[in-house]
Parts: sequence; C-alpha cells; structure tokens
Amino acid sequence: MKLIDTLFLSIKNLWRRKLRTFLTVLGVMIGCCAIVVMLSLGIAMERNFMAQVNQMGNIMQILVYNFNQGGKTPDGNDIPTLDDNMILKLEKIKGVQGATPVINLSVKMMAGKYVSHANILGIKADMIELLDIPIISGRALQEGDTDHMIVGKYVAQSFYNPKASRYSWEPAPEDFDLTQEKVTISWDWNYGEKPQRGESQPKVKAKPVSVEAVGLIGESGSEYDWSIIMPFETVKQYQKEIEKWNKKNGNSSGGGMSYGMVYGDMYIMGGSGNSTDKGYERVIVKAENINEVVNIMDKIKEYGYECFSPIQILDDMKQQSAGLRQILLGIGIMSFIIAAIGIANTMYMSIYERTREIGIIKVIGARLKDIMRLFMLEAWWIGVFGGVLGVALSYLLSYLLNKFNVSLGGSVIWTPEGEVRLNSSYIPIWLSAIALLFAPIASLIAGLLPSRRAMKLSVIKALRQD
Repeated sequence: MKLIDTLFLSIKNLWRRKLRTFLTVLGVMIGCCAIVVMLSLGIAMERNFMAQVNQMGNIMQILVYNFNQGGKTPDGNDIPTLDDNMILKLEKIKGVQGATPVINLSVKMMAGKYVSHANILGIKADMIELLDIPIISGRALQEGDTDHMIVGKYVAQSFYNPKASRYSWEPAPEDFDLTQEKVTISWDWNYGEKPQRGESQPKVKAKPVSVEAVGLIGESGSEYDWSIIMPFETVKQYQKEIEKWNKKNGNSSGGGMSYGMVYGDMYIMGGSGNSTDKGYERVIVKAENINEVVNIMDKIKEYGYECFSPIQILDDMKQQSAGLRQILLGIGIMSFIIAAIGIANTMYMSIYERTREIGIIKVIGARLKDIMRLFMLEAWWIGVFGGVLGVALSYLLSYLLNKFNVSLGGSVIWTPEGEVRLNSSYIPIWLSAIALLFAPIASLIAGLLPSRRAMKLSVIKALRQD
C-alpha cells in the first residue's frame, strides 16, 4: 500500500467516526493549549522580572565597592587597593568586557543666566557604549575629549535664575538646552550668585572652567538621568584642582567648599572618597553576557571587595516564583497526559470495531507494517489537528489574559512616565513550534500500542468477528 493511499484512508476512517474524532481532537487541543498557556505565563513572569530588574540598572553591569579597605580577603590576605593595576586584573577575568573606575564630584555650574548644583561622574570614554548609556541627541564622549560632557535628561530641570527675588523660584525654561549654552563650572559654591549677607568667603577664588555639552542622555532610570558624565582623566584632574583649592583655603577635605549658612559652617563639595592615593571607591565592570555575571562576581569577592548586580535580585525573584512555575507546568503536562489517554482509548475502540475490516485487509494482501502505519497515521492526524487548534486557542487565551490585565508575577513597573503594565502571558515563536511538533509525536506514542495490537490480530479470529 502506497503512503499516499494510507494517508487518505486514515483521514477517511477518522471522518467515518466524526463525533469520536472530534472529541479526541478536542482533548488534544485542550491539552496542548494548557501546556502552551501555562508555559507562557511562566515565560512572561521571567520577562517581567527582567524588566523590573532592568529598571534598577543594566543586568550585565557589576558595581564593585572598596568598602573593606584594610581588611582581609576570604583566604586571609590583605585586601589590595582598588587602583588602576587592580582594574587591569579585573578586566582580565574571564567574561569581563571592560571596566572603569568612577569619580564623583559636585560642582557649581552656570549656563547663560542660570546656575545649578551639578553632579559629575568621571567615566572612561571608551566605556560609554559598553555601559549602554543612551544618547538621544548629539554624540557620546570619544577618545581625545577633555572638557566635554554628556548631560542627563533631567539635569536642566535643576537650573534656576539666581537673580530672581529671594522669595520666588525662577527655574530655567522647559526648552532650556545645555548643548546650546556656554557652560562653565567652579568648585566655589557661591559661583554665579551673590553670597548671603554675613557669609564668609574663600581666601582664594576658584577660576571657572569652560566645558562643552556635546550630547544628551536619554531616560535610563538610573543615576545618569540626573548626572553629567565627563572623561575620567578630566574629572581626575578636576579632583586634584579641588584638593589644591581646598588646601589654599585651609580645608583638607575633598571637594569644593564655600562658607555659608545652610549646612552650618561650610559646604563640602565633591568628596565621596575618590582619592586615588587610597584607590577608587567604585568601579563598574561590564560582563560579556548574562551567564558570566555570577562567576565574575564570585571572582571579585575573592579579592575582598563588595559587589552588586541586579542579577542577584533576579535570582531571588526566580527562586520565589519557582514553585508557582512548576505547578503551572505540572497542570499543563497532566492535561496533555489525559489527552494522550483519550487518543489511546479512541484507537483501541476503533480497532475493536474494525476487527473484521482488519482481517479482510490482511487477506487481500496488506502487509503488517501497512496496517500499523494506517493506525499510526490516524493517531498522527489527531495530534496534528489538535496541535494546530491548541496553539490557535493558546494565542486567543494569551490575548485575552493581556487584554483584561490578568496580573501574575509582578506585571506592573513604575517609570518616570508613570505606571507601565506588562503582559501576563507571552508566547514566543519557538514555543509554538515546539507545541506543533510535540502534539503529533505524543499522539504517535499514544497510538503505538493500539497499532501494534491491530498488526498482531489473528486473521481467522478477525474474520469470525461480527
């Protein structure tokens, strides 16, 4: 018997028992749909966790802190200084794409008639792209840049007119663009505005430095939104200038200083312990891929440093939801097992009803493998139709779950623009493809024993069957 003949005959046999075939296909459809939908809920849950974690920062970035300076490593050695030599060692760790120290300075900034208290981050220019800092206008920092900067999206909102009335606040206009302004910075906290009456003045004036804003950072949900990023070496030089200026004015602490009344005797600017003599307090390490992050963190901790990555929170979330995801998958699998039992039952009933037909087919010359192939194809068609309808139903249910905002696994995040609701169900293409492949294969397995029984039926007993 040719394969094409067997295909058409198997469809014809199924059509002869339309109701039974329909109910069996319905069972496969429901079982396939259950697995796909349950898996889609788990996949969406992980995607939502990832979206929440990414709100906290890039998941492949590791923040390294030098909190334990002077302490001991886990194996009892002295913790090395987190300096340039140590950063070179960190860059050689397997899976590390790059690393940069971070210097943090607070300065007084003036653009046009407006002034602001600005936070400057010194980062290596070649790391800007690796850190996924989004540039929405202008350009990123480049090698060779000196007094250049890229500006966070909300930095302009902190500028104000210092000449406005003492009892009124005059912020910069909404269209205020630092990339179009002549910008200067100073370590003197009084720069750009008149000192308060009775306020002490520094002995040595700080000379303003002209800087140029070359790019605007898009919203990232991180400290970059409210910060200014400049080349690391430039900020390092600013830090030295601040230290010199402080010493001339009789102040040994880091950062710019002016005498005032808001915080008592004086303002301390800059100073977050960025002195390179004792090493850097903070370094950002970028991993090549998400699978390397944990291994890199373990290696960094061996040096005695503290480190953090959002992946730690993601792992905690996954562990907390692991039980729920297993339950969802278990429900789907049980549904399909029931459907497979239905297929086997249908096939056994079909063989019982067609015993005499099987005997006649054998008498007229059908081979044993032809008989087995016939019943296996009937099971296969049930799996094909059930799989296709099951996947279609899965997409419909997934659409309804998302449309009616069925919340599962933290499907809401908050951004500066407000609340954003994430999908509760997500069906990737690969899941649909696996379902379409799995349903026919599972149906073939379910139909294997009934088909073998049909193949082994005695011809004489079959012909005697009424």
